[in-house]
Amino acid sequence: MFKEKRPKNEAGSDIPDKGSGADMLAPWTYRSEELTALELEALFLSDWLLAGHVSEIPNSGDYTTFNIGGERAVLIRDEEGRIGAFHNVCRHRGSRVVGADRGHCRRTMVCPFHGWTYHLDGRLKQVPSPGTFDQLEIGSNGLIRIELEMWHGFLFIRFRSGGQSLAERLAAVEEKVTHYRLSELLPLGSRSVVELPYNWKLIHDVDNEGYHVPTAHPSLHSLYGRDYRDALMGDVPISVARVDKDVSPFWSVDYYKKLLPSFDHLPQSEQRVWFYFAVFPNLVFVLYPEMVEFYMTVPVSAGKSLVIGQCFGLQDSRRETRAVRYLNQRINERTVREDENLALWLQESFASSVYPRDNLSTLEFGVAYFHQQLKVKLPVLDLEMAPQIGHLAVLNQKMLNNA
Repeated sequence: MFKEKRPKNEAGSDIPDKGSGADMLAPWTYRSEELTALELEALFLSDWLLAGHVSEIPNSGDYTTFNIGGERAVLIRDEEGRIGAFHNVCRHRGSRVVGADRGHCRRTMVCPFHGWTYHLDGRLKQVPSPGTFDQLEIGSNGLIRIELEMWHGFLFIRFRSGGQSLAERLAAVEEKVTHYRLSELLPLGSRSVVELPYNWKLIHDVDNEGYHVPTAHPSLHSLYGRDYRDALMGDVPISVARVDKDVSPFWSVDYYKKLLPSFDHLPQSEQRVWFYFAVFPNLVFVLYPEMVEFYMTVPVSAGKSLVIGQCFGLQDSRRETRAVRYLNQRINERTVREDENLALWLQESFASSVYPRDNLSTLEFGVAYFHQQLKVKLPVLDLEMAPQIGHLAVLNQKMLNNA
C-alpha cells in the first residue's frame, strides 16, 4: 500500500539487488552499528530536532543544551531577549562553553577550561593573555551558530542546514494545534531521559500503529479503544482518540474519565480528545485536554536508545486539572512499560530464521509509512542483506543518485 517506487538497476551497476518487496525493514537494519552512524548523519543531524521550549529559558542568560551523535548545542537567551543556538564548543580548544545540561549565565558565557569569554549572543568578548596568540581575530572567533526554528514555542535545531522549514513540514496540523496555545505552556516537572536496550526504530515501529492497543494496552483501550484511529493529515502521521464515559475496571482510567473538566481554550469537539502527531524521524507530540507531552528517540548504538520526554501545561490551579494530569501520567507509565516489553521481544526476533516481514494489517499502515519515509533518505534500508562493511555510506549515495 505504501511501497515506494523502486529504481531498476542499470546494466553493470554495482548496486545490489533490492529486498523482497516486504513493507518492513530487514533484520540487519536494526543490528548494524555502521547503519546507526549513517542514520545519525543522514536523519538526525540533517533534520529538525526538538531541543526545548521557550518556557525553559525565560530570562536573559538562561540556557538549555542538547547533545546527539557527537554534536553539542547550547540554546541561550541574550540580553535583548532573543534566543540563539550555538555549537557548545569553545573556539579555543573545543571544551564545552557551558558545562551543565541547563542553567544561567549572568552576563557572559565563560569557558571553564581557559576562560575564553563570550557574549550571550555568541560573540567572543575577550581571552586571557591575548598577546600570546599569533594574529587572533576576536571578531571572527565567536561561537558557531546552529540553525534554529521556533514552532509554537518549541525550539528546534538543525545541525546541517538546508531543506524544508519545520513550519512548512507541519502546516497540515497548524490549525489543529492552534487551540492548545503551545507557546504559553509551562513545564510540569523536569525532562525524563531513559536508556533502553534496543534499536531506536523499534520504538516507533510499536508506536506507529494502534492495532496492538486492545491486546497489549488494556487500560488504554479501556480509556478510548473503541474510538481510536490512525491516519495521515497531509504528510503528517496522526492518531486521534476520544475519551469515553464508560465505567472502566482500571481505577486510574475510571477516575480520569469522571474528573476530566472542560477547558476554555478548547472547542467542544476537542474537550475529550487525545491527539498524537509525529515529526519525522524521531518525535511524537501528544495533545491532551489538560496538558501537552512530547517524547523522542535518540540512537546511542544499534542496540541502545535514549527516550527523552517531558510534559507541559497551561496555568490551571483547579484540583480536577491537577488530578487528571496525575492520572494521565499513571495511565501512560503503564502503557510505556507494556511497550518496552514489546520492543524488547521484537529486538530478540531479529535473530530468528523465520522473522515475518509481509503480514501487516491495514491498521498498521503507519509502520509501513515510517519505513517508507526512512527509505527516502536511506535507500540502503531496502536491501535484504547488509552490504559489505565499510561501504554503506558510499552505497547509499549511489542508490540516492540512481533513484
